[in-house]
Amino acid sequence: MINEAAKREKSIRHGHPSTLHLWWSRKPLAACRAILFASLVDDPSEHKDRFSSEKAQEKERKRLFGIIEDLVQWENTQNRDVLAKARDEIRKSQNTPIPPIRDPFCGGGSIPLEAQRLGLQARSSDLKPVAVLITKALIAIPPIFAGCPPVAPDQPQHLISSDKECARGLAHDIRSYGQWIRDEAERRMGHLYPKVPLPAEYGGGEATVIAWLWVRTVTCPNPACSTRMPLTSKWWLSKKEGRRVWVEPVVDRSVHPASIHFLVKQGRKGTPQEGTVNRKGATCIVCNTSVPFPYIRSEGKAKRMGTQLLAIVAEGTQGRLW
Repeated sequence: MINEAAKREKSIRHGHPSTLHLWWSRKPLAACRAILFASLVDDPSEHKDRFSSEKAQEKERKRLFGIIEDLVQWENTQNRDVLAKARDEIRKSQNTPIPPIRDPFCGGGSIPLEAQRLGLQARSSDLKPVAVLITKALIAIPPIFAGCPPVAPDQPQHLISSDKECARGLAHDIRSYGQWIRDEAERRMGHLYPKVPLPAEYGGGEATVIAWLWVRTVTCPNPACSTRMPLTSKWWLSKKEGRRVWVEPVVDRSVHPASIHFLVKQGRKGTPQEGTVNRKGATCIVCNTSVPFPYIRSEGKAKRMGTQLLAIVAEGTQGRLW
């Protein structure tokens, strides 16, 4: 159950801390909740005065496992009843004051965040400034504004008397002023990012450009070829299920040196050809000449390395378009 919940977290894109900043080796929140709970709650076999028989111990153990199963579900991260039950169980198991949680290398802040959710006192830090900033944004800042109403001009009435245990007012302000910054940036710099016309298969019209994808090029060292050869390790643009997109290079040999342009292909069937660069070097897609890395580096140092537009990524009404 814990593994399944931790695996499912990877596909959650709304409200998950990973959307704040993608920190490598982030510990799954479900696993952290389960570990913290299990570290502070004794197994029933430790209390034979209350659970004398193995049957009684197994029954109590099953009850505790049930709490963990509810606790690790993402949908229950804001469920007060589930969290309250877990907190009560921790208090019952700790006759002495509950020990604080220390995490000197907290990274993305998974452990202190879940400790705070379980009502535990957490102290954490990291050597990396970005990790410290993420943890502050997750753990230190929201409690300061818990119960405070929003200050943005567009205050919703239901948030004016905000929940004492939540920072909904702060969340609303972040969304409101974030949208204002986006609108203001578009007003000032929008002319630098022109819209692109969409082809007929996308329904026509225009779309906002998210990115221009470029590929480096060098002149093929084969004198009989001399094509501006593209350098790329792969032609894939997207491998997502139901949205497989790749680039297909097309060689025009009617001119010399031959020219290359690119077509964007997509669909469940079909796969792109191998990239032109691997660990050994590059290969010209026109004449199949093997090009070693020293030649490519020398071209770059001589400022003879060029670029060529590979594809345009645009924002459509139902997701990205290539």
